[in-house]
Amino acid sequence: MRLIRNTIAVLSIFLLACHGQKEKQESELESKPIIESSTETKTTSNVFIDYSEAVALFAQEVLGENIRIHVFDVSALEGPKCLEVFKSNGLEKIVAYSNKTYPKNTAPNYYEHFTVFTATYNSSENAKNNFEQLKSDSKYGLTDLENIHGTLAERVKLLTIGAKPGGMIIQKGKQLFSLVETCRNPPHGDNWTAYENKFISYITAQDEEIEVLNADCGTDRYYLEKRKN
Repeated sequence: MRLIRNTIAVLSIFLLACHGQKEKQESELESKPIIESSTETKTTSNVFIDYSEAVALFAQEVLGENIRIHVFDVSALEGPKCLEVFKSNGLEKIVAYSNKTYPKNTAPNYYEHFTVFTATYNSSENAKNNFEQLKSDSKYGLTDLENIHGTLAERVKLLTIGAKPGGMIIQKGKQLFSLVETCRNPPHGDNWTAYENKFISYITAQDEEIEVLNADCGTDRYYLEKRKN
């Protein structure tokens, strides 16, 4: 009987010890902070596509070995008067291409002396804002100057520098492009429409539709059009 009582006592002590250890473990688990693993997701939003290389390739195809590159000082905007149409918030740089054989014996200094201009801004929003301003100004031409005044009249005068001989203005991303046209034959291709389409194909995807400001030789303003590659 004494053996049985001793055995029962030992079992009781063992069970009490196990119960105490379990409570201690549960208490420790509750007191420890839960650490969750996390993964960082990277996005590709606001990616800037630089179309200047595409325009350089277009200029190379058109001008060949006669290609000439111009980089203008945007802080002073020294150069052709037509550059002032790009003047707006966030303008960072202006690059142009021309034929080094034209004009002869003098540096290019007029709109028609160039092939294409690329203006780059610090954001697509600023580029778009300037394009929207140009679209608004294009509603007026030389025949309207008697009825408009101030800064609007000055902007319209600047815009008609390119409208009279012809040209096309396009905004893509952070950049504005001004494709120069003249009253002569195009420097590449059979006609000006084909020339315009070739330029558009360099800066757009297949079947992409874009807005352009377009002017033909002899007009006094640009007209808003939708063109598709």
